[in-house]
Amino acid sequence: MSFIPVLWNRYNQRQNDSDDLFHFMDDWNPMPVSWGYGRPMMQRRRRPENSLAERKWTYSVKLGDFDEQHVKVKVDGGKVIIHAKYIDGNDEWGDTVERTRTVQIPENVDAEKIHSFMKSDGTMMLEAPYRLSEEKQLQVVPQEGRSLVASDSHSNLMKFNVENFRPEEVKVSCKDGMLTAHGERKRSEDGHEVRESFWRQMTVPRSVDGKNIECFRDEEGNLTIRAPTVEDVEMEQAKK
Repeated sequence: MSFIPVLWNRYNQRQNDSDDLFHFMDDWNPMPVSWGYGRPMMQRRRRPENSLAERKWTYSVKLGDFDEQHVKVKVDGGKVIIHAKYIDGNDEWGDTVERTRTVQIPENVDAEKIHSFMKSDGTMMLEAPYRLSEEKQLQVVPQEGRSLVASDSHSNLMKFNVENFRPEEVKVSCKDGMLTAHGERKRSEDGHEVRESFWRQMTVPRSVDGKNIECFRDEEGNLTIRAPTVEDVEMEQAKK
């Protein structure tokens, strides 16, 4: 258990813990890579995402009329405990106002580096870097029949056609909350070497279980990358 000093932030900077919004196909610009089969091969690249190493976990708690001298913050058992207390009056006669808030620290957040500060509007802000992990290579599993569709229990993160690429030429990986799919192949045509490639990347949303991402490729060459929704995972754990 450790206590965290509470700092005062004089600037009313906007910070929140709202979920990221992901529009996977928005803001993509086609970029020609090479020519093949009499038509240009296109690589669609999204604007660069911030990696997990560049982002921070933030959480806000509205405390109202408390200021930093009335607030104590400590980390205990994977949780942040915020305790605010002040006495309106004197020691003999007065009203005591007290408030406690417990915040669960996500597994991929470095709890030893959490710090807190108060904003001018009485909001307590918690902030910490994410833990970095090793890159995880995901296996692409052949899927018989039609491609998979999104459902209440699973969310499709990426879905596109890779029929021009052999299975061993398609790689899918996940590291620090960034999902990457890329492929590359080389072939000879009329005495010239032709290179074809694609690259796609997105941030894994908080609404899915990033530890159980699955990849499927159907008979028509459609690659589907999906993950269980967080609500479905929590329900399965509750049944155990």
